[in-house]
Amino acid sequence: MPYDRHSRCAARAIFTLLFFIGSAAGAIAAGEDFSTVTDDAVRAAVDRGVEYIRNRQTGVHWEPHGRAEDDRHFGGSTALALLALLYAGEDPRSPRMKDSLDWLASKPLRSVYAVGLRAHALAIVPGDRYRDRLTRDVQWLIDAQHPRGSDHEGGFGYETHREGGCDNSNSQVGVLGAWMAAEAGVTVPDEFWYLVENHWLRVQTREGGWGYQKDGPNGSMTAAGLATMFVVLDLVYARDTGKFDGKATSRCGMLQETGKVVSSITRAMQYLSDIFALENPNGDSGWTYYYLYGVERVGRASGRKYFGDKDWFKLGARFLLAKQDVKEGSWDPLTSNAEMNTLHHTCFAVMFLCHGRAPLLFNKLDYGAGANTKTRDVAGLNRYVQRSSEKLLNWQTVTLGGEFSDWLEAPVLYISGHDDPRFAEADVQRIREYCLRGGVVLGVACCSKPEFSAGFRRLAARAFPEYPIRELPPRHPLFNGDVQFPIAEPPPMFEVHSGSRTLMLLSPTDISAAWHQFLIHKYEPHLQLGANIFWYATDKSTFASRLATIEIPSRNARPRQSVAVARMAHEGGWDVEAFGWTRLSRHVANQGGVRLLVTSGVKFENLNFEEFKVAYVTGTKAMRLSREDRESLRKFLSAGGTLLADAANASTEFLNSIEEELTDVLRTQPLAVPEDSALLTGAGILGAADVTRVNVRQAARSMAGTSGAPRLRGYRIGRRWAVLYSPLDLSSGFLGTPIFGCRGYTPESALDIARNMMLYAALSSSEKAKIDREAR
Repeated sequence: MPYDRHSRCAARAIFTLLFFIGSAAGAIAAGEDFSTVTDDAVRAAVDRGVEYIRNRQTGVHWEPHGRAEDDRHFGGSTALALLALLYAGEDPRSPRMKDSLDWLASKPLRSVYAVGLRAHALAIVPGDRYRDRLTRDVQWLIDAQHPRGSDHEGGFGYETHREGGCDNSNSQVGVLGAWMAAEAGVTVPDEFWYLVENHWLRVQTREGGWGYQKDGPNGSMTAAGLATMFVVLDLVYARDTGKFDGKATSRCGMLQETGKVVSSITRAMQYLSDIFALENPNGDSGWTYYYLYGVERVGRASGRKYFGDKDWFKLGARFLLAKQDVKEGSWDPLTSNAEMNTLHHTCFAVMFLCHGRAPLLFNKLDYGAGANTKTRDVAGLNRYVQRSSEKLLNWQTVTLGGEFSDWLEAPVLYISGHDDPRFAEADVQRIREYCLRGGVVLGVACCSKPEFSAGFRRLAARAFPEYPIRELPPRHPLFNGDVQFPIAEPPPMFEVHSGSRTLMLLSPTDISAAWHQFLIHKYEPHLQLGANIFWYATDKSTFASRLATIEIPSRNARPRQSVAVARMAHEGGWDVEAFGWTRLSRHVANQGGVRLLVTSGVKFENLNFEEFKVAYVTGTKAMRLSREDRESLRKFLSAGGTLLADAANASTEFLNSIEEELTDVLRTQPLAVPEDSALLTGAGILGAADVTRVNVRQAARSMAGTSGAPRLRGYRIGRRWAVLYSPLDLSSGFLGTPIFGCRGYTPESALDIARNMMLYAALSSSEKAKIDREAR
């Protein structure tokens, strides 16, 4: 089938349907139990699989014979093993890996499986060490592809096209090798991809799937076809939204030349959703692990978490956890398969788990019509950040009515379009909650449309009327290199800031076109800015698996004590990270056995010891008390109450003001809490932690070093601490999320420090005096 560059289709509606199919199923099928699918369990399974792969190594390779003449797929097992090890995080510079990679690169290979897998493995090794071999492998694959006009145009057989055979499994592996080489910078001519497109369009079945050859469609080959068509979409058609002039693309949203490809993807997505099951539906179950690897590729390429109502990764991970030989670390074949052995199955299982648990870059919000004008924007940015960080990343689409837990899996919620997105009030409140739970909402005006920017500003005002939107200064960390990449001429950007962290960002300039078209040469600063936003939202922290959760489950154990706590309101930004108090309360209950009965927004004039035993105050700005407030606080403290506090983001305004106010109220000066205090050692305080060595966030290291005892201060009345406070941030740590520039303790340390403060405050005056005597 000749490639027609001048075909025209009305593809806008098809792309809308594709986006809908890819994101609409926001609920897990009822009755699914994924309690076994934890990050720890998956990581342990991967570690066992890696150990099995290592143990199967013979010298520097994994070949059963070690001689090319014994097997036309010679080198394929070694390439697959190295590929799995690389994706599992093995260092290619380690002597063992380097020797194996060098061996693989040095050998003449003669099958599409072997060359395609080798190209894939060498392409993901950083640097140019294997560039010559990679370039030669790409040329081999180009020569092996069935040429234009032949019966199998664009497909691959086991060896070169001269052999005459063709099947979709070899065709997948050949394309995958060339694609990964292209991602690594090796030139692959457009003609190669046009032929790939022609082959997969020609052999797609009427059901929408693909089979091995001319047989009916099955799961493994449908996943292979889908993943391949997404490669074609990225490498051939992303640029068909027209030329980008720095502000807009000439045919954005029209997608004139993509109709056949998008229609193919849409049909195949629907077919795979309809038949989705775990053991290679409509195919040989002996290829199940190979099939799951293909499913993972489709899920990552499409940004899809669900096929229908099925969470493909959690279902697959649960299946693999149950099937692994825990003692050996391997996955044995489900049925006999002459072409696949236990090593191969194990490699595919390891790659499924590694790719599926990879952290999420962004969630892309499907809010309805107009949400997907640039279909591959987040996919392109994901490619760029993976390349620059040398780490696996995922992305996904989420819906307004989908599971809120899906939203929370990514640090950034991305919203784009041409027009005002016009959110209902319930949706505005959901977006607000996402931000308050630690997320950052990013709005990008597609084609720099002012209608979208105006609508996003209205969204920001509705979600956060208390925080006006403001323009970022040119030396903001997103631009000056503090986060990652310096942006010499940054576009205008605006933010909603709570006083302690960024909640929302708006780019009125279209930076997403460079992501969508992967304009790495002319508009790389736009890609770099997108990467900076990710790093900013994660505080450049260690990558967290998508399975990792900050939620602290309640143990439902009977507490030994309940304590009424007042969160104090004032005019200096008191309501810092309110959702963090759920985590703190559960932490204190689980670890300390004390239930916190928290009332938020209590005014100082209403504070009394009969109602509250503990008061907590924080702030981003100065706290000023009236005469009545001071008198109420003095009575509360004199009666036996305890005031706990922290300076949000180490605010000097708040810190200075609270010390001024308390010095006036108590007529004494603050003292440093000694490092051998029971407050820090935990001695004598039931349920307390030893916090003599805690950790601080990156931004606080210049103030407090990397670790050591927390620098708490306080005011004493008699033999007890009536006031305890931290000059470094605690409240932001309660939330459990990374926050760029936060001058405070890490979330784990913040919880433990606050737990000790709360447990001390919950003691009776006589218990506090006893601890004081023992310390002396």
